[in-house]
Amino acid sequence: MALLVLLAAVAVSCAYSLAATPLYIATADVLIEPSGADISASSGTKIDADEVATQVQVVTSLPVSRLVQERFSLASPPDLSELVSVQAVGTSRILRVTAQDSSPDRAARTANIVATSYLQFREQDSVGRYEQARDRLAQEQADIESRLSEVNALLEKNPGGQALQGERRTLIASSAQVAAQIDALTDSLTTAAAGGELLHSAEPADNPVSPQIVLNLILGALVGLVLGVGAALLRDRLDDVVHDEEAVRQALDAVVLARVPQWSERSHRDRLVTLVDPHSPASEEYQRLGVNVRFMVATGAQESAPIVLLTSGQESEGKTVTSCNLAVSAARLGLNVVLIDADFRRASVAPRFGLGDPPGLSDLLVSEEDPSSYLIDIGVDNLTLLPAGTLPPNPAALLASGQMHLVLEELAAKADMIVVDSPPVLTGADTLELAALADMVVVVTRERVSRRRQLVAVRETLRQVSVESVGIVYNGVGDSARATYSYTSRERAVTGTDAAPDSAPTRAGKDQAGDPVPSAGTPPPSGDTHHGSAPTGHRDTPPVAPAGHGDSRKTAVAEPGDDVA
Repeated sequence: MALLVLLAAVAVSCAYSLAATPLYIATADVLIEPSGADISASSGTKIDADEVATQVQVVTSLPVSRLVQERFSLASPPDLSELVSVQAVGTSRILRVTAQDSSPDRAARTANIVATSYLQFREQDSVGRYEQARDRLAQEQADIESRLSEVNALLEKNPGGQALQGERRTLIASSAQVAAQIDALTDSLTTAAAGGELLHSAEPADNPVSPQIVLNLILGALVGLVLGVGAALLRDRLDDVVHDEEAVRQALDAVVLARVPQWSERSHRDRLVTLVDPHSPASEEYQRLGVNVRFMVATGAQESAPIVLLTSGQESEGKTVTSCNLAVSAARLGLNVVLIDADFRRASVAPRFGLGDPPGLSDLLVSEEDPSSYLIDIGVDNLTLLPAGTLPPNPAALLASGQMHLVLEELAAKADMIVVDSPPVLTGADTLELAALADMVVVVTRERVSRRRQLVAVRETLRQVSVESVGIVYNGVGDSARATYSYTSRERAVTGTDAAPDSAPTRAGKDQAGDPVPSAGTPPPSGDTHHGSAPTGHRDTPPVAPAGHGDSRKTAVAEPGDDVA
């Protein structure tokens, strides 16, 4: 995800750079000179910083804008602050006028017009100040000359007056000083009246200053990287759904026993892939699951069949279909397998084999009869089924009863493996009662369905009941090597366990005609007076029972999400 965000950001910055209008800048430099008033104050050519800052604002002022208006006969004074920017160059008397435009020629012309208009305003202002300073000095000199005439007249009457002689000398000196100032003002009138000069006129630029494609791409990559990492962290924090096998393994802290790919045959969505397509990649993974489970529960001193409990964290993760396919795969390995549906609330195992809603485990636990009388031969060699049976009022209490323990012990003594389909761990206490009796718990997960927090809760819940052996089935694997791998073999006659059963499901301990078949140590059952009979009929693959077939307690439907292997 982070890579996608990064690429998107780079693509957006590239598209923006290519679509953006190129912009050009042009600059004109103006040297400002002291005005006539400043010179009259004997400041020479020095201008203080405050005056320079003031002139920066004057360049875009209304008087300059009016000069531009008059020069180009505009209807109204333009807003020069939108056309140009002005700044002082360091601590010098140079002002830099910068214009920006999509046309390099227009940008240069704008900068030059504003600069020359400012100099025109500066010249007019300087001439006015010069005239004011000249008039002031001329008036001052006239006053001095007038007083000097009066003092000379008094000295003619009183030649010996010392005070008059001292005043006369002072007036003569003042007159000479004012005359010198007038001469200096006249000498500097050429430069002072102009108020400044254009040091550098603006020229059309060859290259645009915007957009800067390389810089934009670098900035886009940096922004995309930051956003991508942030999005990945946010998704990791908010998106709790698992997207890979590693997340499942870390959450459950267990080994992955099988990675079952999607089964693409939607026409057989309610059937078992191990029966319909025994050589598909999904069937191969179920066979791998059977072998791995067999080796994990195998012990040298084991006297009874191991009990393998299959569960999940929530619905729609493929728990029931995995239980059924595991039982079929284990049976084809030559093991005598008993498949038990212990999910009383949502019994879905029997419909997978074409059965409706026959009596089963719940009825057995209540009646305390012989477990073998409730086992159903579903037509797969070495595999019998103990359905869920009638929905009890308190499933957890029934599974926690001592009778449940005795039933499992009796079945395990006569079988090679017991596969138990149980409810999801987090939906109730049913699974916890069974987990304590199981030799191994297999947690079924599904890619893009299972959630990390739920899997962690499953792990902690199983640890609370001291479950030590835990395995994982990673369901619904998408684009992977296992999902695309399949055998390509020559056509052959399918026989034995590779073929779907041709016989109808029958009660274990009876032949297909329904007559009792005596077995060693077990008296023939007296009949099926209270159980009913299993459906019969030829089928190349296990048929799907129609909705509503069987007991009216619930509809015989597949568990949500179990339609895909």
